[in-house]
Amino acid sequence: MTSFAFEPIYGSLLLTMAVAAVTVGVILAVTPPTENPMRRRWLITLRLLAAVTLLLAAFRPALFRTDNQLAEAALVIAVDTSRSMTLPDGDGNTRWQTQTEIWKSLADSILGLDGELDVRLLAYDSQTRTIAAPAVDSLQSELPSGQATDISAAALGAMQAAEGQPLAGIVLVGDGTQTADQQGTGAQRVAETLNSLGVPLWTVPIGPAGGASASRDAAIEALPESYQLFAGNELDVKFQLSTQGMAGIDVPVRLTWIDSDGQSTEIANRQIVPASATDVASVSIPILTPEPGTYRLKAEALPMDKELVTTNNAQVAFVEVRAGGGRILYLEGNPRLEQTFLRRSLRRFPDLALDYQWIPNDTADRWPIDLDGAFEPGRYDIYIIGDLHADALGNEQLQQLADTIGKGAGLVTLGGSYAYGGGGYADSPLAAVIPVRMDPGRARSPGGSSNPPAGSQIDTQLKPKLSRSHPVTDLGGDSPSKIWNELPSLLGANQLLGPKVAPGIQVLLETEMGDPLMVIGEYGSGRTASLAFDSTWRWWRYGRTEVHRRFWRQLVLWLLSRENNADSRLVITMDARRFATDKPPEFRAEVQSFGEQSELTPLVAEIVDSNGDVTRLNVNTESSSSQSSRMTQAIRGRITELAVGFYRLRVRAESPDATLPPEELAFQVVDESRELAQPLADPVYLSQLADLTADHGGASFLPENIDELITTIRERRSMAETPVVEKFRLGDGPFTGWLLFGIFAGALSTEWFLRRQWGLA
Repeated sequence: MTSFAFEPIYGSLLLTMAVAAVTVGVILAVTPPTENPMRRRWLITLRLLAAVTLLLAAFRPALFRTDNQLAEAALVIAVDTSRSMTLPDGDGNTRWQTQTEIWKSLADSILGLDGELDVRLLAYDSQTRTIAAPAVDSLQSELPSGQATDISAAALGAMQAAEGQPLAGIVLVGDGTQTADQQGTGAQRVAETLNSLGVPLWTVPIGPAGGASASRDAAIEALPESYQLFAGNELDVKFQLSTQGMAGIDVPVRLTWIDSDGQSTEIANRQIVPASATDVASVSIPILTPEPGTYRLKAEALPMDKELVTTNNAQVAFVEVRAGGGRILYLEGNPRLEQTFLRRSLRRFPDLALDYQWIPNDTADRWPIDLDGAFEPGRYDIYIIGDLHADALGNEQLQQLADTIGKGAGLVTLGGSYAYGGGGYADSPLAAVIPVRMDPGRARSPGGSSNPPAGSQIDTQLKPKLSRSHPVTDLGGDSPSKIWNELPSLLGANQLLGPKVAPGIQVLLETEMGDPLMVIGEYGSGRTASLAFDSTWRWWRYGRTEVHRRFWRQLVLWLLSRENNADSRLVITMDARRFATDKPPEFRAEVQSFGEQSELTPLVAEIVDSNGDVTRLNVNTESSSSQSSRMTQAIRGRITELAVGFYRLRVRAESPDATLPPEELAFQVVDESRELAQPLADPVYLSQLADLTADHGGASFLPENIDELITTIRERRSMAETPVVEKFRLGDGPFTGWLLFGIFAGALSTEWFLRRQWGLA
């Protein structure tokens, strides 16, 4: 719209008109002093021209033009770059793919909407950052890798991204699930602030909100991290299957061996039917261990239809299967200190598997106890019988045990009130196996006195003496006898009648009076050892733990016919073998020497990834000496933070010339991200945020309705027009100002020049 008006000086049109009238009157009244009409007309005309020019400058005529223009503003579009955007959106795509298409639609329509609209693209997860120079393909170079989603930070960052410009609106795209540690209430405060400023908030929720099928999830839990097994054994694999939204649906579960070359072999499968919408089922599947080697045992629930998260559908256990290992069954009647420390020593060795069975004496009315085939050939390699009466096992099972020993198993009998003749073994099928003579007259009933009959026990404290050199009793050092003499005294022993006279039977330990304390022998293909004492636990209590472990290990190795297999080896332990990326555990590696002490050598710890790349770790060396002057060496350290995957911890001697063999321990780094643990979107929350600005056009739009959002932004933008007034006033600009001045000065100068030429000046 165009209009015309005068803006006279001093703001008074009347005053200006009066000045104009006076000026014209003076010009007309004061005529030039000449009688020549033509000259008079020229002079009056020039004077009138100068007067009119001066009067125009006084009246200041102006031309006004009014136009409506869009105001300068910023539109902020915030997109979610957290890891949850890799989850399905419920329509066959990932949420990231859907979000990328949303941005392309917005960019195509909004980036060129008008020159005054500044579009800002903001990426958010646990933090926010601005993506410079937004374009249609801006998200192609982005990855959804954020470890958490912070809606509050996104809303605040979007408001701050305007950088002082007026906000045309904010578009918040994402799944709406708050996974950051802080609460999402800050987003509500930001929305309330936007409402007070008259700025709309538009939200676009992506992902399924819930429902019976959308919330389906199956997870394998509580699978042990590792197993140490022997080839051919049976193992009950136990774990839990946690399910949600799968009541009455068959969930397939399978077990798979994965060997060191990565080859997979399915070994068992089950169909588990959850009883309720939220169910935890205990699963136990018996399997047979494979050939010796290192394996991964994978327990897996097969992914179900519409199951959003499948990263928790499997767990892996690390399995070491050994050949020629020792499986030991320890039977005890009285829970003595000896059994506590004996079990503690033997269970320290990974190649020995020990099962303990306590048969209390007060259960004599239920004897014999059925051990469910424990004495069958091949079930165990070594049997240890403590202070247990023969009637607890019965002649039938004892005969089976005798036959098993004859076929190659080993037997250890310990001293005690119900040992040997006192426990009725002299008249049992096991009498032929035990390498010492027994007196049937010493037999006691199970419910008798706890004290042995007179003459059946050596009551005084005693120190065992070496009767002959043998791998079992060689405790190291230059003089084995000296080590035995330095050990704490034993608290008595059974009075054995003496060894049997048969090939292979030897007395290894005896009292100072020559009474046998330890007798070894052979029965068929098996080996046997009879000990009159039951208090080697005192060695442990007095700080001779290494001697205690060595004695019992060497006895077990001899029974297994492996007495020469006692060299030094590395033993690695880790606090955890399956852990999250941000929770790396500590580890420890120790050199265990069962033969002659070798020279200490520096140790190195390394991480080997699945590609074979090696990373050396920082370690602390620990060296100490025992009372037997034996040096032990160990290193300790912590695993570095690693990406998700499978790795091996390798410990080796630093010197390539060292004879100590390297040792490896496999482990897994798992993903325990809170982002992926909450697969459902929260569109209600995003809708509530948008509703807080509904008075100014705020609303929530589904991805399929993105065209409606574009239309809303355009309409909102058209409402942002403001009137702009342009004024053109005579004399304000340099052109009209100089023009008026030139006309005024030219007219007066010409009038003066003519008067001078005509002699009138």
